This record gives sequence, structure tokens and C-alpha cells, in this order.
Amino acid sequence: MTPSHPTPLPPDLATRLCEPAGAPEGVHSVEALADLWLAEHLSDDGDPEEASWSDLCVFELDAHPEVLLAFCLRALRKASNAWQVGLLAAGPLEELICTHGADVIDRIEDQARRSARVRYALTGIWSQNIEDEGLRARIEAARSEAMEAGLDTGAPLPPA
Repeated sequence: MTPSHPTPLPPDLATRLCEPAGAPEGVHSVEALADLWLAEHLSDDGDPEEASWSDLCVFELDAHPEVLLAFCLRALRKASNAWQVGLLAAGPLEELICTHGADVIDRIEDQARRSARVRYALTGIWSQNIEDEGLRARIEAARSEAMEAGLDTGAPLPPA
């Protein structure tokens, strides 16, 4: 389900990251941030020690779980390859679940029921990092259908 209008970035985040000199122009919505993040992560050819502007911005979204969830879902829908989904799964999506899982698990489960791509992304999360056993079990159940053709198997990216 795609929103009919852009989801604005939280005002504090826009002030800290979107307005300083050097910030990309026009990145004031979750959709624009997801598109930029995906463009900057097309392949494994960047410097892993060098965080991009979009990486720093996504890191800051951790204080805004609803916005981070919207970012993750947009990026998953728009990803063009398994590399991008793997980065998303092992980074922002895993952080969202580990930090705010109780607040977002119902929506993640709903999205996993509807989308093979979400199930595929959930296979890239290290469930041992999820401290809450009940939450871990729910993630395991949500991704179970995709485990045999998940990220670690080298299976192709499911259609969006």
C-alpha cells in the first residue's frame, strides 16, 4: 500500500540533516530518502567505512519507529537487487525490530503475509539479536515460508 502523498521526515531530522550545507536538495520525505538510499547502495562497491548522507539520516530515524518502518517498506518495494535488500535487512530493518519490535510487529507480520519480498527481507535478520523471545518467535514465523529461498541461499529477489 503506497501513500497517496509523501511522508515528511520528522521536523527535528529535517532541521539537523536536510538543511545543512552539503545535504542533497529535495530530500524532505521518507520516499525521497528511500530513493536516495537505494541509489547510493546499488552494489557492493562503496567504502564500508564511509557512511553516506542517506546512511546517517536513516540512522537518525531510529528515534522515529513509524517513520523508520515507512522507510523500510518503501525501500523494500523499490529495491532493484538482493544486495540492497540484504543491507536493509541487516541494518535498518533489524535495528527497527530489535529496538522497537513490540511497537511494529503487528504491521511487519501483516506486510509479511502480503509480500514475498518482505518475507525474503526478514530472512536477512539475525534473529539471535532479538532479545525478546516472543518477538523472535513471531519474526521466525513471519519469515518461515521464505527461509529455503531467502537471502542466504542466493535466491533471486522476489517481485515487489
